[in-house]
Amino acid sequence: MKTIFVMLLLSSSMFTLIIFLDLALGFSPHGIIGKQLKAFRVTEQTELVILMLFALYFVIKGISGFIKKKQQENAQ
Repeated sequence: MKTIFVMLLLSSSMFTLIIFLDLALGFSPHGIIGKQLKAFRVTEQTELVILMLFALYFVIKGISGFIKKKQQENAQ
């Protein structure tokens, strides 16, 4: 839980820093957030496949860890 909080805190602070830098450079406030989120858009088919593989890896890793934990609890 602490790791997730730290990741969210760092992400939000970096996002805020980018927005303030764009405002300081004179960009219009209307398009700043859209411009920042546009960089995270996944459009290529290769990127989609890699993203799905990462997601599948973490799901399998989480399920296997959960199963191992349950087996250890049942063994005791």
